[in-house]
Amino acid sequence: MMLFFTGRHPAAQAIVFVLLCWPALRVLATEPGLGLGLEQTRGYALQSDPALRSQRQLEQAYRQDSAASRYWPNPKIALNAQNLPTDSWSFEQEPMTQIQLGISQMLPRGDSLDLQAQKQSLMAGLSRENQALRARELRREVSLLWLEAARAQAAEKLTAEHLQHLQQQAAVLNRRYRNASGLNADSGPQQQDLLRVELETQRIRERLLNLQQQYQAARQRLNEWLPPGEAMTALALEDAPRFEPAAELVNAMPDDQALAAVLMQHPLWAQTENRVASAAADIELARQEDKAQWGIQASYGYRGDDAMGNDRADFVSVGVSVDLTLFNGERNERKVAASVRRREAEQTRQQLLLRQLLSAVRNEWAQYQLQRQRLEFYDQTLLPQISRQLQAVKNSYGQDRDDFNDVIRAVMERLNGDIERLNLLRELHKTAIRLEFYAPGFSAPSPAASAAQPGIKSGRGTEQE
Repeated sequence: MMLFFTGRHPAAQAIVFVLLCWPALRVLATEPGLGLGLEQTRGYALQSDPALRSQRQLEQAYRQDSAASRYWPNPKIALNAQNLPTDSWSFEQEPMTQIQLGISQMLPRGDSLDLQAQKQSLMAGLSRENQALRARELRREVSLLWLEAARAQAAEKLTAEHLQHLQQQAAVLNRRYRNASGLNADSGPQQQDLLRVELETQRIRERLLNLQQQYQAARQRLNEWLPPGEAMTALALEDAPRFEPAAELVNAMPDDQALAAVLMQHPLWAQTENRVASAAADIELARQEDKAQWGIQASYGYRGDDAMGNDRADFVSVGVSVDLTLFNGERNERKVAASVRRREAEQTRQQLLLRQLLSAVRNEWAQYQLQRQRLEFYDQTLLPQISRQLQAVKNSYGQDRDDFNDVIRAVMERLNGDIERLNLLRELHKTAIRLEFYAPGFSAPSPAASAAQPGIKSGRGTEQE
């Protein structure tokens, strides 16, 4: 190691030594428990979403409508003065003059009330599935925003730490260049070394500003779902998702039927089931039009005494009524046919939805597998090779075979590799979030599983996951 300081640029070598021997960077936004974690963010979003509250209110409204639909229509009551003589308007003059009190009740047509209640219950179920779908959509969108902000925050801190150390060592290099204390002209730092360090410092500053812009953009969108008190809280990066697909999903992937069975548990599928059932209820309601509607009536007629003071008997009347479905035939047939076609259209949409879900899940799964392979390649091949290159450049520079520009270039390649690995890790997380939307069941892997899969482990020079 002492040979490293015996070359022509000892001060510049000190910069490289600090940068290369820096322990693996672990980016943590805050101490555990003090930052804004992913699950906490999801909880805030679910609590504050107006769409969820609206769907819950709609579900309650449909359930009340379902209960109300089972009641018969109100009976009708009538009070009539019948057969009054127009010559005298006397109540006692004519024997048929009476005060009649009547009541009538129309009976529901067939099973129409039960079918109406069933349809309203189906609408309540549809609203419930809308809630489940909205919750999944909200979890997905908020998680993607959180991950984007977390990526920018982690990259920003990683870059800022590189910048800070580079600035410190650049100051040392500049001071030694000016003073040339204990160094001869051949072994001292050269002016081009100072210029290269300054140039790379400015480039890192520009990258830092870009990352800050990305973080602010993602954070402002994320703050829409957060309470005002959490708007400035840093993200807890140790709460980043580390997903392993559920065994149910993994086992179902090779078989379309098994995967379809998993997807049929999705709220999108449940929505189509409700729509098909509602269309079937419409068919039965249309068929009820062919059934007669009955009604019952009863009345009591009070008669006064005759002109001689004799008592007259009162009248009681009872009757039934039924509508004649003489002109309903073709009209009802067309209504039934239209309802049947609507149900078939919903069934066709259901088949299309299943095809789309299968395609979407398989696409996300393929991306997930490829991203895992790329992450494993970074951890096992590319980053170790970059480290070996850095070490080789360091040794070569110490033996006066390379100049300082090669060292700086190698250091920047390491920073770029760490940032790219961080971006790839976040893309893997985003794909996992999207897979969670279609087939929930992801869980944190066990320590043994994590150790067996280096593609998911924290890489050197990246955030601690």
